[in-house]
Amino acid sequence: MNTEIGRPADPRATGSAQQGWVIDPARSKLEFSLRHIVVQRIQGRFDRWGGRLFVDRDQPALSSVEIWIDLGSITTGDAERDAHVRSAEFLDVAQFPRAKFSSGLIQVHGQEVVVDGRLDLHGVAHDVNLEVKVGPVSVGADGRARSRYQARAAIDRQSFGLHWNQDLDMGGVVVGDEVEIDATIELVPVDDTPRAEPPRG
Repeated sequence: MNTEIGRPADPRATGSAQQGWVIDPARSKLEFSLRHIVVQRIQGRFDRWGGRLFVDRDQPALSSVEIWIDLGSITTGDAERDAHVRSAEFLDVAQFPRAKFSSGLIQVHGQEVVVDGRLDLHGVAHDVNLEVKVGPVSVGADGRARSRYQARAAIDRQSFGLHWNQDLDMGGVVVGDEVEIDATIELVPVDDTPRAEPPRG
């Protein structure tokens, strides 16, 4: 069954089936990959990120999601490359320390969900589609409910002003434009979890 859902209502709205969840960073992963030197791929992750999900199973139009990413926490396994990616030539984390995704239109296809939302990255905002697979809700060994999701997206880094590249002698360029994003997300109810936002200051 396919269900199209309009833009989510204020997440503070209440409903009998609505539940607020927050990402458990210890059990979640945010990874990415992109083409490197024509045939290889760079793989990396962000170590500091989080967000909230509001789900209403009876009225899905009340559902919404927001995710933040600390761009300075990027790691690709190469310290010199990570420093370059954080620099003004690429992500410029000194000026743009965070990325943020906020949901808009949601479409439900059984256990698969497409979330059309807005990604703010490097001072630019564009529409991005997340393909989400809904996992089970279970009770962990600590007695807390847990909800699981897998999410995938692809973005064009050039559209966010991330233009750095170098030509190769063999032809082609050092890095590709398409960035593939994969997230393994485990959530716990809002009242049972650490902060959804990192400490300020």
